[in-house]
Amino acid sequence: MQRPLRTGRKRRVGHVALLRRLNDHMVSRMAVPIPPRVTELEVQIAGLDPRHDGVRIAQLSDIHVGNLTPASHVRAAISAANNAKPDLILLTGDYVCWKRSEVALAQEQLAGLEAPRVVAVLGNHDYFVWGAGMRAGLERNGYEVLRNQTTVASVRGAPLSLVGVDDPVTRHDDLDAAFAGAPAGVTRVVLCHAPDRAPQIAARGADLVMSGHTHGGQMYVKGITDRLMRRLGLNFRRGLYEVGEHDAKAQLYVTPGVGFSGVTRRFGEGTHAECAVITLRCAERDQRARAAG
Repeated sequence: MQRPLRTGRKRRVGHVALLRRLNDHMVSRMAVPIPPRVTELEVQIAGLDPRHDGVRIAQLSDIHVGNLTPASHVRAAISAANNAKPDLILLTGDYVCWKRSEVALAQEQLAGLEAPRVVAVLGNHDYFVWGAGMRAGLERNGYEVLRNQTTVASVRGAPLSLVGVDDPVTRHDDLDAAFAGAPAGVTRVVLCHAPDRAPQIAARGADLVMSGHTHGGQMYVKGITDRLMRRLGLNFRRGLYEVGEHDAKAQLYVTPGVGFSGVTRRFGEGTHAECAVITLRCAERDQRARAAG
């Protein structure tokens, strides 16, 4: 004879079911979300090849296709990246949420990015769902997926190292392998889904690290969200940081990303969906040295 559920467990099951129904109701009634905005910023890089001064890099992250992120929202992000006329487009993971069926959706909705090179890494949700399938879907769109690898891109006639660090959350990262092919004396731009790996990446000689993962907190309440994130080991919420120590320092940019995961809302400072566009600039001291010479 089956034992009856305990009252407390019944109550918990009822609460979960109610929350799911409420969330489904919110999704069905949710107004079309505000399209991703373009966030432009300049990042100074010491030792940058002068030919790379003004290079534009568009970044998209945390797309999370599926029932929480409308296809029109994703396509608006694709258009924003293309309209920026970037030299490179970098994708920093979490293209799906929780379902294998979303892999095909991600391939379809992420198609059509236009740049001389489109380079990607995977995030934790991609591995939770189907890492190999997601990688293959991106590659079918003509995008390069780096798994602890370096590729050297010729950008405006000069080499630029693009280092792809595989997802640290699911323990697929290998910094030794990722930097093994990075030539000395060439600026290193690193893609890594999780920003809290950035201090260790900086120690390997990175110049710029581009990450996502945090959604900017997604629902940000000052003094509360920051504290909760720190308890979870998330120390970089969104925006531009300097990481590393002594001579091994790097710039880190954390984008709040594009889509939704878990809940259907973004609110609070720094959570707005975005396409980030970073312009590389020679460090001021390098500019002064060239002018004096």
